[in-house]
Amino acid sequence: MNILYLCDEYPPGQHGGIGTSVQLLARQMAVMGHRVIVAGLYPLGYGGADEFTDESVKVYRFRLDLDAPWFENRDRLLVRIVRRLLKVTGMLERDIRKSLTRYHSLLEELIARYQIDIVEMPDYNDYVKFCRGYVPFPKLSVPVVVKLNGSLTYFACEADKDVAVNIKQMEQTILKQATAISSASKYTAQKSAEYFGYDKPIEVIHNGINTHVSAGDVARDPHQVIFTGSLMAKKGIYQLAKAWNMVNAGRPDARLLILGKGNQHKVTEYLTPSARRTVTFTGHVDTQTLYRYLSASAISIFPSYAEAFALAPLEAMVCGTAVINSNRTSGAELIDDQVDGILIDPDDIVQMAAAMVYLLTDTHECERLAAAGKSKAEHHFSIENIAGENLGFYSRVLSGMYNGL
Repeated sequence: MNILYLCDEYPPGQHGGIGTSVQLLARQMAVMGHRVIVAGLYPLGYGGADEFTDESVKVYRFRLDLDAPWFENRDRLLVRIVRRLLKVTGMLERDIRKSLTRYHSLLEELIARYQIDIVEMPDYNDYVKFCRGYVPFPKLSVPVVVKLNGSLTYFACEADKDVAVNIKQMEQTILKQATAISSASKYTAQKSAEYFGYDKPIEVIHNGINTHVSAGDVARDPHQVIFTGSLMAKKGIYQLAKAWNMVNAGRPDARLLILGKGNQHKVTEYLTPSARRTVTFTGHVDTQTLYRYLSASAISIFPSYAEAFALAPLEAMVCGTAVINSNRTSGAELIDDQVDGILIDPDDIVQMAAAMVYLLTDTHECERLAAAGKSKAEHHFSIENIAGENLGFYSRVLSGMYNGL
């Protein structure tokens, strides 16, 4: 099968769960003997090569016409000001409209050149958030399946916030144009169908993980807790900081390692002076470094308010780190409470702190949950198994046998 994945955050480069999950799936499909192409329309300043091969996966990065190398320094005040001006003046949207037309032509060239059978794209597309008008994604000439990994509309509705009408319309169009839809979790499938008024079948295929990771000879620190993810409210990082003050008061020997991009100063504002001295920030790290830090930690914690199907806890599980996970959204689809991890309410900082202290104190229970989590990840969420599920889904879609299509 010849497969084209659309992704605007394919590694290397700063990326989230979509970039990681697409890379894992694309690589595995290539290992299984399929021709795999990845293409994306990248945001201003993403950087990196325009065209490269990742293992056996051919990757194309298309750029907006306005893009330039100096946009890569995203934290510079001048860059932030220019980006803001481009958005409020409508210049960025005009460029997006023009670039999408060019992108459409380039995608059709790839479809013809590589004789693509099927395209998979996410429900989240970065360009949408920069548009004040309706700028629909172009309809392609081959079957397109959409993977629900959390659209802007989904996360806004989950947070009980308003979503711009044009954004919801653009994301609805993506679903309406799809030949079929899959979802990273049952929860996201149900909620997305509700938010968009979508009444057709949705296939649930969880995200997969590489279970053959090697972090080298790393000693595990029984006093170290780790958080990985963006430093934003929906990830529960501020709640974690508040809970960590309690952990520090009871276990001053414990250490918290925070990995991920975002405003570190804002997180430290929630920490007491004593707790602050036990917290280390690393910023965004590459995958191998991530696995090294996870393998060196006894406990991982992910108090997220909203996910589609988070990869961060899965990464911790395959590294043999005990997982404390949110009980919100799809959390219970990954963790069975007290069996292969612990589920907590991100609003309950006392419960969160107690879970961390419990595992820091009871090393036997910590090791038991870690071993059970690792086994679960290997048996239920290996990328080999998940790729097979995706391949079966694609085959049914192409044969017209998917739930009556």
